[in-house]
Formats: sequence, structure tokens, C-alpha cells
Amino acid sequence: MEWECKAQFQAGGGDRVGLLALDSGHWGVVWAYAPTQGMQLVSYDPERAQEVFQATRDRYEGREGLSFDSRTAWQGGSV
Repeated sequence: MEWECKAQFQAGGGDRVGLLALDSGHWGVVWAYAPTQGMQLVSYDPERAQEVFQATRDRYEGREGLSFDSRTAWQGGSV
């Protein structure tokens, strides 16, 4: 089994968050916290994972801004 990254962002403070999918149908959200780089991965069903990822992105964007967002990079043609 292998995780596929569906979306990711990095907050202005350095935290990174990714939306992942397994080929088994499970999805997950992973948080990597700066500066300690401690990580947390939580498995969800696909809909819930997308909801959690979007809510997390919205919170970070409103609080400290995003220094990288895969939506912008993919739309701009570079990753």
C-alpha cells in the first residue's frame, strides 16, 4: 500500500498539511509541525478527509497565510 498526495499546503509559520489517499480507499490528513517537525496522520473516509483538510487550510490561511498551496502551483503549471 502506498499513500498518494492529493493536495498540500505550507502555512506561513512553517507547518505543512497534506491530503493523502491509499489505494485501499482510506484517506488521511497529515500534519507536520514546525519547528519540531513532529508529525500526525489521521485516517478518514474520503469525504471527511477532504472536509478536515479544507477546514484546516481555511484556518491557516486566515490566521497566518500560506507560503505554498498546491492548488495555486498546479493551476500555474508547476509543482
